[in-house]
Amino acid sequence: MYTPKPLAWDDALNTGENSIDNQHKYLVDTLNKLGAAINEGHGKEELGRILGILRFYAGWHFGKEEDCMEAYHCPAAGKNKKAHAVFITKFDKYQTEFDQTGGSTELALNIHEEITDWIVNHILMVDGELYPCIHHKQKPIK
Repeated sequence: MYTPKPLAWDDALNTGENSIDNQHKYLVDTLNKLGAAINEGHGKEELGRILGILRFYAGWHFGKEEDCMEAYHCPAAGKNKKAHAVFITKFDKYQTEFDQTGGSTELALNIHEEITDWIVNHILMVDGELYPCIHHKQKPIK
């Protein structure tokens, strides 16, 4: 059975844009809070509260990240935007299921595992493509 373990920030996750990296760190911290709440046996109310924060923040962050990738003319911008849309759709389905079923710990574990895997892999494989765009081109003037 899956047991949430705290994620530690690793410099390999850096994109080279401090604001985006700080937002990623907040997402990781919030995932760690969800994992701790699951491990500590918190109920639907607390788990639902943290899931709500994750959903809101992820949506807000995705917009910021998409703008950043476009500003740096990152070739991964389109792929990134599509991946975000898929994530939001999947997260919203999980959120609806969680709300409608009474918010079981088993469902919260499934959500945590999938979100954790997705976020880490997405940062490494897609968001990481921002790094060379930032470090080999001048920062755009805003």
